[in-house]
Amino acid sequence: MPSLAKPFRVPPAITSAFRSLSLREREIIRDGILSVGLFLCLSLLPSAGAANPYAAIIRRADLVETDSGPQLQAQIDYQLSPSAKEALHKGIALNWRVLLKLRAVGRLWDRTVYSRELPYRIRFHALLNQYEVLAPNQASEMFLTLNAALGYMSNPRDSTPLGAISPRPGQRYYLAVKCQFEREDLPVPLRPFAYLDPQWFLSSDWTLWPIQK
Repeated sequence: MPSLAKPFRVPPAITSAFRSLSLREREIIRDGILSVGLFLCLSLLPSAGAANPYAAIIRRADLVETDSGPQLQAQIDYQLSPSAKEALHKGIALNWRVLLKLRAVGRLWDRTVYSRELPYRIRFHALLNQYEVLAPNQASEMFLTLNAALGYMSNPRDSTPLGAISPRPGQRYYLAVKCQFEREDLPVPLRPFAYLDPQWFLSSDWTLWPIQK
């Protein structure tokens, strides 16, 4: 059966105009077409972190008044993938970094008035059959179950008093929070898989939380 598709022909006017261009102008047009085509192809691909069931989730973040002044607190759900659990039980430590930023709302742009990074590490000790969590203050805690260890990590608190940068009356603030999994802390042979396998996409997105007055 003969094909009903008709070959596409460039109109003569366009062909003539293209031939009248210099070599440099032709290269610019060609590169532009290739760039647009590449952008369209990439835009059709699903995002690597879109709806990832193993990504950490920021459930809550707030500025809490304490006896020593306001402090930043958050609540995070860690959801380890089968690959991450397997590596953990083989003795590989898993590291996250909780990024906290207190930002003031401005007319043209917002500014960061305080930022802090809180590192957390979890490791499994096979001889003890226990999980060790290393907190930001370098103090380690031991837990009998993985859920208990992750539960301890899920409530990061910045113990540093904000002091002089306490929020001013009338100024609007919000917290920007992200839980970032540290792929570069993994053993070298495992790192390429951590960048390609969705089971290692364990970081959360940035989340914004208005400060409640």
